[in-house]
Amino acid sequence: MSSNAVPTVRLRPPTHLDERIRPPGSKSLTNRALLLAAMARGRCRLRGLLVAEDSRRMRSCLERLGVWVVEVDDTTFDIEGRSGTFAAASGSGPLFAGAAGTVARFLTAVLAAAPGNTDVPIEVDASPQMRDRPMGQLLDALREQGATIRCLGEDARLPVEIGADSHLTGGEVVFSRPASSQLVSAMVFAANFSRGPTRIVLREGTPARPYVDMTIKVLEHFGGRARWVADDEIAVEPTALTARDYVVEPDASSASYFLGLAAIHGGDVTIEGLGNGSVQGDSHFCEVLERMGARIEQTSEVTRVHGDGRLTGIDIDLADMPDMALTLAVAALFAEGPTTIRGVEILRHHETDRLAAATTELRKLGATVEERADGLHIEPPANGPNSGISIDTYDDHRMAMAFSLIGDVEIRNPRCVAKTFPGYFDRLAKLGMVR
Repeated sequence: MSSNAVPTVRLRPPTHLDERIRPPGSKSLTNRALLLAAMARGRCRLRGLLVAEDSRRMRSCLERLGVWVVEVDDTTFDIEGRSGTFAAASGSGPLFAGAAGTVARFLTAVLAAAPGNTDVPIEVDASPQMRDRPMGQLLDALREQGATIRCLGEDARLPVEIGADSHLTGGEVVFSRPASSQLVSAMVFAANFSRGPTRIVLREGTPARPYVDMTIKVLEHFGGRARWVADDEIAVEPTALTARDYVVEPDASSASYFLGLAAIHGGDVTIEGLGNGSVQGDSHFCEVLERMGARIEQTSEVTRVHGDGRLTGIDIDLADMPDMALTLAVAALFAEGPTTIRGVEILRHHETDRLAAATTELRKLGATVEERADGLHIEPPANGPNSGISIDTYDDHRMAMAFSLIGDVEIRNPRCVAKTFPGYFDRLAKLGMVR
């Protein structure tokens, strides 16, 4: 069964879970590693890469910029970096990011700063879905630093044209509560090519700060110099990056769905290659399940969740791991007592407005849901979720994967999981969950 070939997938709950699973590589780490390898000098080998829609977009854009990429096997690439001297493929249309925020935002920022930019403007465009996502704060910050960027459609949105004379001066960049941590990470990448040191000031913090920490750690691996100098300030020193081999961890967000299955339906799931030594903030989601009543064991390399099917609702701020909100919202359907999720207003600016979408689908399943500006308050149905409900996924991979945990549902448009986990429903089929 391939989710790419069917309009819906009908599921049933797992009957016995005792599984060891290694999810595909982290999307966030994959696209950071691909970009930094391209920005660096020399050849390196990247292992454990995610091969999915978002990472294909990044690879395609980099190759069109003259970056040499050779596929050693499905998850291993050799890359020859260009030290920031990119070569636009003129006459063949814009670089197309699809629905990938990491591609659209990171590439726009890096191309606006690259010291060896081409002698022709470079256009960056994306899907209608991505065109609607926030870009204005990043574009404003880049322009204030000296970048030449022209919006080709709606102001503060993609598509954009980056001038051949674009560069960044360095100095102070101020964000007042950025709409996404990707905007901050994009500025960190770009500041590596600035003509002088950069201070990024976050006056009201940043959502999902662990993703910015991830950016800094991967940048450091390639020889970059960025660090937090205060709770709300990052210093970046322009540095010549050096190609270094890198191994991508399994995706912690993808792992959360299998851990959630164990917590909700009972049984054991062990995630290999992902433990408390992870650079991914979502690796801490097992602690959320522990608060709800599951048992966890975690080493530096392995995470295990054991559930007995009994959960208790919790009140939690998920600002540091907002992508886990949907997984938790589904687990809340099976809990005793209400669950309140706070601090995730960023979810209104993803593939869809995830808070509004989740509210609609949770109510279809029988829950009483209060949709709040920054989260959800969920009263679970007294006798468990309504059975046989068709779940709309809003062309959002996380909606599809999170709501599949219910078991007795039909998932519409399952092919949307190709964005980050093309074989997700095939994995559920191996667990006996696909009818």
